[in-house]
Amino acid sequence: MAFTEIMFHIRRFVHKSSRHANLFPEKLFNKRHKVPAHFYVADDQLVEQIDNAIQPFMQQTKCDTAIEMNPGIGLFTRKLLNRDDRLKKIILIEAMEHFLPALHDFHALYPERVKVKHNDLASLWKLSFQDRMDNGTRVADMLSDLPKREHNEDPSALLFGAVGSYNFFKHLVNSIIFQNGMFSWGRMEMFLAVPPPIYIHLTCNNDVGYMIYRSTSMLFQMLFEYRFIAQLPREHFLPNQIEHKPIKGSRLRKVQSINPEYLYLVRILPRRNFFDLCPIEDLQPLWYFVKQNCVSRRNRIIPNLEKWIPGCGPRLIVNSVPSETLKPLYPDEDDVELPQYSTRCTTMSNRDFYPNMNIYTQFGDLSASQMLTLFTQFRKWPEYSESAFVASLENTLLKLEAAADENLGIAEEDDLPNEETAFEDVKETETENSQTKTLKKSKLNAAVSN
Repeated sequence: MAFTEIMFHIRRFVHKSSRHANLFPEKLFNKRHKVPAHFYVADDQLVEQIDNAIQPFMQQTKCDTAIEMNPGIGLFTRKLLNRDDRLKKIILIEAMEHFLPALHDFHALYPERVKVKHNDLASLWKLSFQDRMDNGTRVADMLSDLPKREHNEDPSALLFGAVGSYNFFKHLVNSIIFQNGMFSWGRMEMFLAVPPPIYIHLTCNNDVGYMIYRSTSMLFQMLFEYRFIAQLPREHFLPNQIEHKPIKGSRLRKVQSINPEYLYLVRILPRRNFFDLCPIEDLQPLWYFVKQNCVSRRNRIIPNLEKWIPGCGPRLIVNSVPSETLKPLYPDEDDVELPQYSTRCTTMSNRDFYPNMNIYTQFGDLSASQMLTLFTQFRKWPEYSESAFVASLENTLLKLEAAADENLGIAEEDDLPNEETAFEDVKETETENSQTKTLKKSKLNAAVSN
């Protein structure tokens, strides 16, 4: 057995022999091949590391409401409760029924301060879609204890959790674009432990290549402030996962191979001033502009835009408006300490023009702010309202209304259905596990009878 395999077996043993092991269900110790949607903090040392890492941010925040996503046995919950000078309300949202009795004990001890809800915050995108289909109130019920605030006001809540669901992060983007879901109550300041491939995908630039740098990367960087805080040992989270073995020949290999033994602790916050750069009524046109033009990041900008507004190319080539210089949002951040391929978060501008644009310039050449600037130019042209772009946008939005999945949208040319597990989650709720077992059993019985 290779040394790395031995170490992974030892790590699993450490979990099962730890002082908290008997509080977790046995299935969380089974090693998984894919990235789970939910992670559980399973080590006291890890809790201390997270608590110390977020301390500088907690000293600055004005929020008095916190949400903990899948608190499990409540190791980190105790740290939140210790911040009684800051946090007046703590909402525990747990997906697994196994942990609910222990969490209700927190409510019994702090009835006015702690609320417990049995729900799955990582699958908020599903609930949001279901609400759209039947005019339900699932999301509203889950977040009913949050104070409502405007987007340009201070955050309504702090969110803590560890999540491996790529769809969760797509929902964050969609919640702002379509003005529904999580951010209907205002902005949230999020402290999340995230698998490296997801964070790199969201925060990279085109240096990593067009396979990773995609429309979601651009939209996320436009809409959110983000900051890498620390690396957290993956071995201190449950469920366990098998040793990472990159797929030979995979085009995602260089990202999948970065720090598989860690999760990244990051801070994410919707930009307060984004609606000053892009009015609310232009959010969906911006979304469509980015998604449609990034179907292939190799698409050339001027030929593509001239399909919608003929003859617009010279306006882009001959641009006399001075460009605005972006600044790092966190001056104390050190480039050397950032994850590989991740970029520093900067200010955002709709006057950050791509230098020396010509007929060969590709959409993939643009940064997030340059893409926002290009859309702003396009939106201001007098031909916009009568252009084919508007008709195409309206047709796409009608299709999305009837879609069976919030995340169905505009497929990108080089989507990798067999390799997208670099970013995807494993949707293994207890119900789905039960259904899977039933299906396997029925197939086995059928095979035996045949």
